[in-house]
Order: sequence, then structure tokens, then C-alpha cells
Amino acid sequence: MISPDNVFGLLAVFLVLSAIAVALEKTPVGRRVSGVGLLLIGSILAANLGLIPRSAPVYGAIWTYLVPIAIALFLLKADLLKIFREGGRVLLAFSLGTLGVAAGALLGGSLLDLGPGGPEIAAVFSATYVGGSLNFVAVAEAIGFTDNSRLAAALAIDNILGVSFIMAMNLLAAWPALHRAYPWRSSTIFEGPDDTQAPELSAISLQSILTSLAIAATIVAVSMALADRLGITSYALLLVTTFTALIATFGRRQLSRLQGEDLVAMVFMYMFFAIIGAGTDLKGVLDAAPEYFLLVAMIFAGNLLVTFIAGWFLKLNYAELIVACIACIAGPPVAAAIAIMMKWRNLVVPGILTGVLGYIIGNFTGIAVFRLLGGTLP
Repeated sequence: MISPDNVFGLLAVFLVLSAIAVALEKTPVGRRVSGVGLLLIGSILAANLGLIPRSAPVYGAIWTYLVPIAIALFLLKADLLKIFREGGRVLLAFSLGTLGVAAGALLGGSLLDLGPGGPEIAAVFSATYVGGSLNFVAVAEAIGFTDNSRLAAALAIDNILGVSFIMAMNLLAAWPALHRAYPWRSSTIFEGPDDTQAPELSAISLQSILTSLAIAATIVAVSMALADRLGITSYALLLVTTFTALIATFGRRQLSRLQGEDLVAMVFMYMFFAIIGAGTDLKGVLDAAPEYFLLVAMIFAGNLLVTFIAGWFLKLNYAELIVACIACIAGPPVAAAIAIMMKWRNLVVPGILTGVLGYIIGNFTGIAVFRLLGGTLP
């Protein structure tokens, strides 16, 4: 096993897995699973076979440093006016998804035998699948859920099934039948710079890449410093998004000359998905109560059914629905990452904004589910 302190060894494994995933993406099976899905499978297997650790300092470094820079890089050519026009539709889809999460949690909490802590389990799952892990912890504390063994089982299931959801959404995103069923406004959503092809190699220069990295790193540095100064470090990513989008809008003529920044962003995002897969504990999931699996499955089903059924009547595009579902279940960094990997440039900011909104309302959702299932606050 590679030691958690062996930074270069772990980076080598992640880069090898990423390179293999990208190469296999060109095969018929790879096109259906996607490079991200293949990378997740590879890193999950590597971690659970004992080849790499499930946690290491470099994992935190990738999450803390590379993800914000990747988001800033990809947004350097964002059109804020267009994004605001598109963002309302993603927000609508996200709102539908939160209702689906709550409905699935309430139905599962009512029908399944979750034991004496049933309302608590339903509450923390609904909180984390509207917001994130912080909401999981916050709601557990708010409702007095202190059973460590049950909390550990819930966290293990949240981890593996959350990754499975991301993989499933990658498959959906590449499914032609879904494209035909939800085709509305595709030309508007995907218009702008041609993101379907990589830039010509001759157009990518060292100066262009370094300039892009310099701008992105400066934006992230200012955003992090301001967030720390204001005491809102949890929302630093929102500041990164806002500042980058403003600069991209007002400086779009100058920034349009840059080439290759999206490729660098994708490299960073592949590293991000590698650490997500590496953190998956399959043994912890197998040891958990089967009712917890069913509860999470019902929550996911509620999210998808409500979002896609209502989205069809509201004529929302498949990309908007996928980004909204991922922002709800997996959070803003993953929603942004998926939008970047799929080259849905106009949906990166809406995915982040709606995901951050989930952090705000996640606690309220969890506590509401807890009370509706008969739980009593301490």
C-alpha cells in the first residue's frame, strides 16, 4: 500500500488512473460510462484493494487548492448575463429536487423499519442530500442524534451511494434517449465558444496557460482572504464564482484570446474525482443496515422522479435537470465539476449557486423531516 504521506506516489496513481480513464472513454463502453465514471471505479477499487489509502493529506490539498482554481479557470469565459438567464431554470429544477428529497425521506421514514432512531436517520440523510456533510453534522447535533455506530453506518452509506449517484448521473448525461426526451433550448444552453472540441494545439501557448492560471489564482487568493476576513469561509467558493464571473463578463473581449484554460481545469477536476473515489469505504457500507440503503434509494428516487417529471412539463433541458440533481445530492463542487467535464459552460455558475443555496436550506429540511416523522427536539 502507498503511504498516506507519499504525495508523489499518490499523485502518480491518480494521474495514471486519469490517463487510462480518458483513453478508455474513446471506446464504446467508455463513451457510455464516461471518463469520470471510469476514474471513480478505478479509484474505488484501488482504495478498497489496499493499494492507496482512503484518506491522506494530499487529498485535502487537492480539494482545498485545485478545485477553486479549476472552477475559476473554467469560468474565465463565462457570460454573466447569459448565466443569469439560464440560472433561474436550474434553480427551479433544484427546488423541485429538494421537494423530492423531502418526500422520499418522509416516505422511507414512514414505511421502513429504521429502528428506534428512524426519524433521526431520515433527518440527517435529507439534510445532507439537500445540503452537504456540514448539514449532516449540524442536524445530528440539533436533534440530539449521538449514536456513533448508527452515525458511522449512515456516513458510510452516504459516501458510497453518493459516489454511485454521481456515476449514474454521468451515464444519464450521455444517454441519447434522455437528450431526445428533454431537448428544449439546447441551442441556447450550449451556445457560445465551441466546447465540443478541444482547442487546436497551435492555439495553446505557454503564455496563455500561465496568464489563465495567474488570473485564476489571484481571484481565488482574493476570494479566500475576503471570506476569511468576513468570517464566511464556508462561502469562499461563492466569492470565487462571483468574482470570476464578473471579470469574465466585463473583460470578455480580452479573455477571449486565452486558450487551453479549460483543459487545465479538467486535469484538476479529474484529480478531484479520483480522491472522491478513493474515500469510498465499501466494507463500511456492507456492514450497515439494509434499511438505510433502501431509505437512501427512496430519497434518490424521490429527487429524480420529481425533478424529471416536473421538468418535462416545464420543458427544462436534460443538462439543467442533471446539474440541479447533482447540486442537490452531491453539492456545488461536484455540480460544477460535472458541468466542467461535460463542457456545459453556461451551467457551472447556476450549479454552484443552487448548491450553495442547498447548504442554507439543508438544516431546515432535515429538522422539518424529523418533526414530521414524530421526532422531538431536545
